[in-house]
This record gives sequence, C-alpha cells and structure tokens, in this order.
Amino acid sequence: MKSKSKVVEMMSPGKPPPQDLFTEEIVLGSILIDCNILDDIFENFSEKLFFKANHVTIATYIIKLYKSNVIVDLITLAKILKEEGELDSVGGISYISGLTKHVGSSLNVESYVRILQEHALKRTLIEVSSIILKESYQEGTDVFDLYSKSQTYLDNALKSVITYKLQKVGDVHEEILKESLRILDKHEFSGVPTGLKRIDNLTNGWQNSDLIIIAGRPGMGKSAFGLSLLIEPAINQKIPVAFFSLEMSKQQVVSRLQSSISGVNLKNIVKKKLKIEEINQISTKAASLKDAPIYIDDTANISILDFKSKCRKLVKENGVKMIVLDYLQLMRSGMKTSSREQEIAEISRGLKIVAKELNVPILALAQLSRSVESRGGDKKPMLSDLRESGQIEQDADMVAFCYRADYYGYEESIVGNKSYSSHDLFTLIIAKHRNGELGEVPLKFIAHLAKIDNHDDDVTINSNTFVQSERSNTVNPETPKLSSLEEFSELLSNQGNSFSEGTNEVKPTSFNDKSSDVIWDFDSDSGDAPF
Repeated sequence: MKSKSKVVEMMSPGKPPPQDLFTEEIVLGSILIDCNILDDIFENFSEKLFFKANHVTIATYIIKLYKSNVIVDLITLAKILKEEGELDSVGGISYISGLTKHVGSSLNVESYVRILQEHALKRTLIEVSSIILKESYQEGTDVFDLYSKSQTYLDNALKSVITYKLQKVGDVHEEILKESLRILDKHEFSGVPTGLKRIDNLTNGWQNSDLIIIAGRPGMGKSAFGLSLLIEPAINQKIPVAFFSLEMSKQQVVSRLQSSISGVNLKNIVKKKLKIEEINQISTKAASLKDAPIYIDDTANISILDFKSKCRKLVKENGVKMIVLDYLQLMRSGMKTSSREQEIAEISRGLKIVAKELNVPILALAQLSRSVESRGGDKKPMLSDLRESGQIEQDADMVAFCYRADYYGYEESIVGNKSYSSHDLFTLIIAKHRNGELGEVPLKFIAHLAKIDNHDDDVTINSNTFVQSERSNTVNPETPKLSSLEEFSELLSNQGNSFSEGTNEVKPTSFNDKSSDVIWDFDSDSGDAPF
C-alpha cells in the first residue's frame, strides 16, 4: 500500500504535499520543553498531524508516554525510542534535542496545532480524492454507490484529523442507570460530600462538572464556608481536594483548618499566642492534616489559563475530585478586554469550561456589590447583586449566598417558615440551582473557629431541607427486583423504569415547578437514605 505522501505526490507531480516542517518542529520542541502543554492540546494531538516520517515516530511515542502517565521530556522520550529500536531512525538524541532550539514561547502552541491540522486535512483530502478519481474511471462502477462511499470517505477524512466527541444516547442512558445502581448498592453520595447534612440532602454531594458560585459581602463567612467544605471529603473520607487562595497565604489557610479541626481559637493560632496545652491540642486533634489530601495554591493574581493548567495537573497526578477558588474577582483573564465586566465574564466562562473538561465540581467564592448594603429590609442578597458581571449567573449551575442576620443587628431571622435566633446563625441562600430546589438552609457559624457546621445536633441525612414538597406514597406494583449488576442487562431489556434493592424502594421521581427544573426528591421519612 502506498504511503499518504506518495499518493499526494502522484496527484500533483512536481508539487510538494501540504506541509509545514518548521511548525512541526516547534510543536514537538514545545512539548519537550514543557510537557504540561499536552494537557491543553492532547485532545487534538495526533501523529497524523505530522508529515515528516521521523516527526510521526516521535509524536507516536510522545502520545504513548502521555497515556502511560509518564512525564514527557528529552530523557524519557530518548529512553523509550532506544528501547523500541527507533532512536537512530529519528536522527538520534542530537536531532531530538535540536527540536527545542527554535522554541521561544509555548503560548501559541494551540494555534500551531491548528495549522498542522489544516495541512493534515488537505493531505487526507488529496488522498481521498485520488481514490474517488480512480474508482470513477473504472467501468461498471455504480455511481450512486460511489457517491455514498465518497461522502463516507470525506467524513472519515475529517474525523481522522479533528476529534469529535459523539456518543449514542442509549449508551449514556445505560451509564446513568448503572451508576445510579452502584450508588444505591453502596449507600454513598453521587458527588463530593460536604458533611453539612442539609446541604448533602439537597445536592447528594457536589456534582461533577458543576460550577457552584458561593457569593457574599465581606464578613459573611465565604472563606470559612469554603474551607469547611474541605474537611469532610479530605479529612474524613480521604478524597483529594484543591484550594486556590488568592486572598490568604497558605499559612493562613492551614491555620484556619487547624482551628476548625482542633477547636483552638483561630486568633491565638494566627498571632502565635498559644499555650502549651493548645499546641498539644492542635498536634493531637489536627494530626489528620499531616496526611490529608488537600492541595493548596496561594498564587496571587492567577490567570484563568494558569488556573486551568494547574487544575489539569492536580486532577491527573493527584486525583483531585473537587476544587475551591477563593475568590473569583481576584483572578485575571490573561486576555485583552475592553472592561472589567468583560474580563469577569471570560473568567466565569473559563471556570465552567474547566469544570466540564475535568469533570470535577468547582466551587468559586465571589464578592457581591455594595448595593446589598444600601438596600432596606433584611439585606438578603439577590442574583442581581453579583458583582461586575451577569455572566456569572448564566454560567453557574448553582448560585448560593452567604448571609448572617446578626451582622446587620437582627436578633431573629426567618429561614423558610421557621424563626431562628440570629446568634451563630449562618444562612445559605440557594438563589439558582439548575438541577434542584431553591430556598434557604440554616447552618451554624462558629466565629472563633471560622467554621461552618450543622445547625441542629439532631439533623440527619434524611432531614427535610428548606422546601416542603409533596411526596408520592405509592410504588409501582410491577417494580422489578434487582439484586446485582449482573441482572442489569436483563432489567434494561425488560424496560424497567423503577427498581428496589432489598427493602429499599426507589419511588417515582417527584417534580417541583418552583425553578422550572427537575427535582430529585428523596424520601426523608424512610429508615434508610437512598444513597
């Protein structure tokens, strides 16, 4: 079989095939200098982009190293090429190291990959055209069959160069049901738990790919809330999490965690005015911090591009399952924008893209505008108070506001339809929830520990949250029994739509029109949680 380059040469004798060898060298050299670039371009990176034979081989083994989670650099690439007997064929170590000599900056690598895609697509189209041309000259060829095949050839030509993520709806349907069954069997959360039981009852844990905005005025406890969300997953369940602090240093962040876990007054820890008993208390009760999978980045003024790169590395190398950012308005877009509002919009859009690409929840703390302070009444925030951009509201899957009534001098506060003492009351106001209810959640603010905790000691995972909803008390009598994953295929073939595991019956989904979104309404009166 003729190579693609020979076929191209046959189609246009005397004219070189579409190619850009210098750009090929720049792309390969940039990867060898900074392998993190692969995180940004890997989806579109393929050996098919390259024309020169040794570049094709080098790209092939770069991909092999990346898929094996091995750092790609001159040493690891030379090692694998030597092991596979390909080192001499690509020009030896001197040629590989020479690829980096023309690299000035790696900022535009994605643009260079696009150039290679264009040349590769042109070469593929020339190859496909030669096949169509040859078959068109053959006698007895069914022209309609050839026309159909030509369309297939052209579609495949595009797919061979540009990646498309298409999946059949039936496959996704089965994946969702299998995952739901696994969660039901293990009685666990579908997302990252918070340890705040009313919130876990509402969300079933922070869900993958969601962008959650936690907003509030200064002094409302945003940072305290964000840090409190790390304790349950990282300390109690050993789920890796990351905290990006653009406002506090890593020492201040850890001091807050020490106080929250040990019960020692934060003021004493920060000022280093600790008694020996308090030092021993921190050492003993907060010992879990030594091995906690919490990764802190306190880079100030970080750009969305740097944030994206660091997050990808954290997810890939450390298995991070949740990312908290404190706070959004301190970021910069890294792009030229005409206004601050446009820059915040770019940052917001970038955060949502990162959450979706990495398939992890991102909780971004955000500042509210001063309009809250000038408003009369109880000064509870609204979506229109999000500072500097309405784009945040559009991009977020959930928007929640931090509110403390005692900050404004109120002795009592109404949460839902119940009156609470404002002392130590922290209210989380769910103003937008793409996949759930809206309302207010009562929590407890422990000021001297900068900690948010459950408000009621007797609250359970099955306690009602803030929304009272009608429940269906009937179960489909034809509900099939499902005792294992092995019976899952049989269940699908029988088109079952609700099922039981032992004595735990999953009831038909109930809906709530309040936010025009589907609400998963778990039965809080049953003896066991459905997760």
